[in-house]
Amino acid sequence: MKKKKWIFIILITILSIIWIICMHFTTLELIENINRNIKEDYDLKAPENENSSLGIGEKLYLKSFGSYVVSNNWIESKEHSNNSKFFYVASEEEREERPNNISVNVGTNKYSSSEHEKFRDAILLQLSYQISDSSDCTINANSFTKDNNYVVYEFDIFEKSDNIMTKQFYIVGDYKYVLVHETVYDFPSDEVDGVAKRIVDSFEWKG
Repeated sequence: MKKKKWIFIILITILSIIWIICMHFTTLELIENINRNIKEDYDLKAPENENSSLGIGEKLYLKSFGSYVVSNNWIESKEHSNNSKFFYVASEEEREERPNNISVNVGTNKYSSSEHEKFRDAILLQLSYQISDSSDCTINANSFTKDNNYVVYEFDIFEKSDNIMTKQFYIVGDYKYVLVHETVYDFPSDEVDGVAKRIVDSFEWKG
């Protein structure tokens, strides 16, 4: 009888140890899953533009291709925007026939980011061809590298007789680009230029 009792006690002890071990690994797995879910949730909610340094009176726009910052005094024109090109005008100029404006659009090309000089030459060739019949237009080109190492090419086109300034900022990506296109009908305008440059400075590619 005593022998059976000891066997029973040993079996109970072994089963208890197995149960404790199983609970330990189950708890570890549960903790790991929770940590993973927290990380995934954080990644989903993390801002897409950590370098934008959103200031007072500014709005962060999140698009399928990236993000950028625009002054709150400027609005996105739903009437003229589509899924790949977005127009911005000063709120007080929205109803004007020819408001100063800025557009942001994404495009693709055949050049990698390391071939940006070839991309620049292709743009210059196209712009030169477009104004070849006009002695009234001048083009100035400039380039710079942002803090996040994005290469940006700027092309300024001035139509002297109409006093119109167009500035095109090409933000270079791998086989893609974002064009920030500034049009000023009453040149010069420091406000329009400042808003356009803020978009360029704050832009971040998605993903």
